[in-house]
Amino acid sequence: MDGMEETMLALPGTLTASPLAIYLVDKAIKRARDAGFAPDTLLLSAQRLPDARQRNRLIAEAARNGLLCRFGETPRAETPLHAFIGGQPLDLRLPPGLCDWHAHTQFAYCGRGIDLLDAARLAFTVGVATQGFSEHAFALYFPPDALKFRWQRDPDFVARVWDTPGRGRMAAYRAWVADLRALLGARVRFGLEVDLFGGGRFCLAPEDLTGWDYLIGAVHEVEGLSPGATTAEVESAWMRDVERLLQQPIAILAHPFRYFPWSGRPTPTHLYRPVARMLAQAHVAAEINHHKNPMDLAFFRACLEEGVTISLGSDAHVTRSAGDLFPHVRDLETLGLTPAQTLH
Repeated sequence: MDGMEETMLALPGTLTASPLAIYLVDKAIKRARDAGFAPDTLLLSAQRLPDARQRNRLIAEAARNGLLCRFGETPRAETPLHAFIGGQPLDLRLPPGLCDWHAHTQFAYCGRGIDLLDAARLAFTVGVATQGFSEHAFALYFPPDALKFRWQRDPDFVARVWDTPGRGRMAAYRAWVADLRALLGARVRFGLEVDLFGGGRFCLAPEDLTGWDYLIGAVHEVEGLSPGATTAEVESAWMRDVERLLQQPIAILAHPFRYFPWSGRPTPTHLYRPVARMLAQAHVAAEINHHKNPMDLAFFRACLEEGVTISLGSDAHVTRSAGDLFPHVRDLETLGLTPAQTLH
């Protein structure tokens, strides 16, 4: 294998002609990097050139990933989801049986251009068995500045929103989901990602507790911490909120321990075992989530030893991230798990 082959990623015409081509370009680049390659050039089939608009989008997608784009002769693929690097096929399909329970929609304030229908189509194309969409409940209730989490400290504001007929955008979202259920069938599931607000209460209005396939609990912010809080105080408050969440009807704890690196604090590894035991007692799954999250499999090993089920979540916020589960597959292999042994 020469240097040129090692750095050139080739996509046959079966991929570039797909309606999902720009997303499959991104998948192929990520897959190559996941396999240990560092492509710097993307070779697209000249035999099945897309129209000028699509060609420009493919070039832009390659550039977004730092690759030059060329058109020429590419190897013939045995399946529609084979790319080539170093002259060898690179399968873009996931192992069978994987479920993604955590992706977002165009209703998310933190979304950056995701479309649920395209995201579901892309996930199924690469082999996701069941695709779950779990939108942030707070983003459905509150205005765009909800990401500042002011509502967690303002129960009167929450009460006023919940007392309106539409409860922010929640009623509209529920109606949209009802239409999508009829359109998409059982391979797409709908849940919510739910935080706590003042006093540790679950941030769901009573009329919104039901009608979902599952609920995910998340700690994005910890209530009541002063700017000078000690490490011990932060850890105690976080454990308090995890315990409160586990008293609610959630099926999954989203991105466990993410709060610490995202707030610039060291991850308290000494809490891995206590949290694993709490999850086991509550029968709540622990989520493997690579969305900007440092991954320490020691926590998930503790979970498995305590009998906790592992859940997978892409946490997709853009369409191209739907079905990005190859890092999760690598984690499962390291943990000695098969897809069938994860949450279904």
